[in-house]
Amino acid sequence: MARLDKVRFGDFVREVSEDYRVYAPGSLGGSTVFLPVDPGGETDPCCGMTVLSPKGVFFPQSEALFEYENGRVRTLPEEGKPLLVWGMRGCDVRSLDLLDRVFGDAIQKPGDTRFQDPYWKNRYDGSVTFCTACNEPLSTCFCNWFGGGPHSGTGADVLVVDLGDALLFESRSEKGTALVQGLSCTEEATDDDRAMAAELASRADSAMAEPGSVEGLPTLLPETFDLDVWDGIAAKCLNCGACTFCCPTCHCFDVQDEGRSGKGRRLRIWDSCMFPVFTAEASGHNPRALSRDRVRQRFMHKFSYFPERYGEMLCTGCGRCISVCPVGLDVRDVVRLLGDCGSGG
Repeated sequence: MARLDKVRFGDFVREVSEDYRVYAPGSLGGSTVFLPVDPGGETDPCCGMTVLSPKGVFFPQSEALFEYENGRVRTLPEEGKPLLVWGMRGCDVRSLDLLDRVFGDAIQKPGDTRFQDPYWKNRYDGSVTFCTACNEPLSTCFCNWFGGGPHSGTGADVLVVDLGDALLFESRSEKGTALVQGLSCTEEATDDDRAMAAELASRADSAMAEPGSVEGLPTLLPETFDLDVWDGIAAKCLNCGACTFCCPTCHCFDVQDEGRSGKGRRLRIWDSCMFPVFTAEASGHNPRALSRDRVRQRFMHKFSYFPERYGEMLCTGCGRCISVCPVGLDVRDVVRLLGDCGSGG
């Protein structure tokens, strides 16, 4: 383990910026999001949970896939240095692993062939992730429902623990080990540092509420498909899409061409299954015209369809959807209700 005094955090940013494009939490329009870091500027080493997840670093809200002119396609230049993302939480790191199932090695039907999205892979495969442990979990956090924890950092290259006046770096991968060992701004962690980190982890675990049961949920949910319970859930939902845009694992997108006179570019843009137009067909038919259909699709995808295909729930318990929902729809309450209905409760 290595120790970085917080007063030297600027030195750390400048050092890693020589080899990486660094992203970290920052303020944009009054919200905390992941932004490119100016090596010469100031960056908060210990920002709390961001409103938007780091999903947008690897899967941008809007990105140009290629340009075209008179029938000829021109690929866009690669972005250069690999990415280093600072300030992620354990739920965020876990979400990238889930998204990598979709974009990095997706199962295609029929035949279970595989597809790799080059835009995702160019950003994700060579990246380095620094995960900040949660010393004070929020009331909306429920990562422990899915095997996570405030200090787990599963899947991260480096786990960072805030010790107050210093940061403890615990390497979790070969990439993380190589990077931390090559830093000139850190020093060897002491036994006191390790003891404090262990104490903080114990306190954080104790602060988490007891996890709800999701065992068997993927097979129970299909039993609720035609039940009236969906009407009650949908009656509260505004279909605003805020939950899907802040969610670290939602990945619906639209593809549009922007241009005229045979010249333009093709864009990939975030979309949401909560929007009526998302499934509207050119004929005018919409297979999910009702709010209950769209709400049901979202929960079935996360807790039944995705687990059936990939063996994992498409949720990491970050709690962002709970925090941003304008009507207070709590995914935890919905999951408990659906579990009871599916089991005949």
